[in-house]
Amino acid sequence: MSFYVEIEKSVEILKKGKSLLYPTDTVWGLGCDAFNIQAIKKICKIKNRSIDKSMIVLVENMDRLHQLVGKVSNFTKKIIVDNLIKKNKPITIVYENTRRIASNCFRRDNTLAVRLTYDPFCICLIRNLDRPIISTSANFSGFVSPKSFSEINPCILSKTDYVVNFRREEKAHYTGSSIIKIVSNHIKILRM
Repeated sequence: MSFYVEIEKSVEILKKGKSLLYPTDTVWGLGCDAFNIQAIKKICKIKNRSIDKSMIVLVENMDRLHQLVGKVSNFTKKIIVDNLIKKNKPITIVYENTRRIASNCFRRDNTLAVRLTYDPFCICLIRNLDRPIISTSANFSGFVSPKSFSEINPCILSKTDYVVNFRREEKAHYTGSSIIKIVSNHIKILRM
C-alpha cells in the first residue's frame, strides 16, 4: 500500500475519533486526535493505563507547537532546532501553563509533553489531519516498548481500530524519546 493511501486512511480513522497504530520517529505508536477525549480514553483502555498519566503529543512544525504552548523561549527553540538538524534521539519537552486540550485535561499541573517530530509519515499525518496527535508506545502499561511491529502484542493489534500498513519490517533505532523540562534556561532530564 502506498504512503499517501495510508495517510488518507489514517486521517479518516482519526477524524472519526478512532485509534491508530502507526510508525513514529521512535517506536510504533498508539495514537488518536489529541483533542478527542473519548479517543484518548480508548487508548488508555487498550493499554490498561490510567487516564491521569500524561501522554506525548506530536506536532509537525513550530507553528503548531506555538498554538499549543504559546511563546517558546529562544533557549528551547535552539534545543529543538539543534536536535532536528543533527537528528539525534527524538526529544520531548514538557511545557508548563499550556493550552488546555483533551490530552492534558486530567493533569492537575497543567503541563503538556510535546515532541516536534521529524518523521515524514507523522509530519504528513498531522498536516493532513490539521491537529496534533497522541503518541504513546504500542504496549501494555508497564511493559517494554516493542522495537518492531512484529513485537507488538496481538491483543493491542486486535483492539486498535486501524493498523497502518507501512514500515512494518523496520526496527526502531530508539525505544522512546528523551523527555526534558526546561526551567529558567536549565534542562531537567526526566527520561533519557
